[in-house]
Amino acid sequence: MPLREAKKAAVRQALVAAANRRFHRHGFEQTTIDEICADAGVSRRTFFRYFENKEALAFPHRTERFERFLALLDGAGHSPNPVDGLRAICQTFAHEYSANREAILAQQRLVDSVPALAAREHEIDCDWETAMAATFRRRFGRGAAAERRARLMAGAAIGVIRATMRYWYEKDGKPDLARLGQEALDGLEHGFLS
Repeated sequence: MPLREAKKAAVRQALVAAANRRFHRHGFEQTTIDEICADAGVSRRTFFRYFENKEALAFPHRTERFERFLALLDGAGHSPNPVDGLRAICQTFAHEYSANREAILAQQRLVDSVPALAAREHEIDCDWETAMAATFRRRFGRGAAAERRARLMAGAAIGVIRATMRYWYEKDGKPDLARLGQEALDGLEHGFLS
């Protein structure tokens, strides 16, 4: 990584670490941007080069995860079955979430404790659902029936993902997330009643 990029990554990481410490010790609402900046040793102006607002610090990897999700979903375009792409994504994300279990669980506890963050998480889910629908629509072809099918598939997929993640969070991240994801996708593909 070039020196300039490494410095930018270090500043970003310092802001995220300072915010997480404050959020978990003092609460999200009680923490100010100025306090985060002081802890990270950067100016308020620098903060806004990296993050749009304080809420963005609660979802520090949102953009990277979303871009990787889209790349993986698009990369699975050779299969007519959209669940095949979701299976590959499940394996990738399950490995990352399990490797970073404590941080992921702490982030989710924070999100669940702050209504504004829970609302933001819902918006993020909607972004993922919209992206899935667009990808599925390209795969299913043109016309109203293909559009409807793509939207239904994306809505069902985000529901299955959300329910699986909620279960994993409630069980303190102990179950095998990759296995849970594959079981959920089996249900999505073949039906939950069979």
